[in-house]
Amino acid sequence: MAEGKPPRCIHVYNKTGVGLIGDKVLVAIKGEKKKGILVGLKQNQKPRVPKFDSNNLVLIDDNGTPLGTRIHVPIPTVLRTILKEKTFSKGADYTKLLGIATKFV
Repeated sequence: MAEGKPPRCIHVYNKTGVGLIGDKVLVAIKGEKKKGILVGLKQNQKPRVPKFDSNNLVLIDDNGTPLGTRIHVPIPTVLRTILKEKTFSKGADYTKLLGIATKFV
């Protein structure tokens, strides 16, 4: 966020409670609860996953479609395989998130 307070992570939807690339999180942004997908982290990741200089997330709605129309941050290519595993036929559909991304690292 260029102005104002940055989003605060409330909950990470996984068993460990520590967010990694591709995990779904619940954030508080401007006094509202929103869901998002982590697409870039400062924290050290698994091998062959890049480390970013800031934490990045893409806001999504309940069925997995992104709220915005463009993603300006570079997205790691590993995220393609991670999100395709999490996409279900009747559940969330993360392929739109990969479709609006402009840069892959």
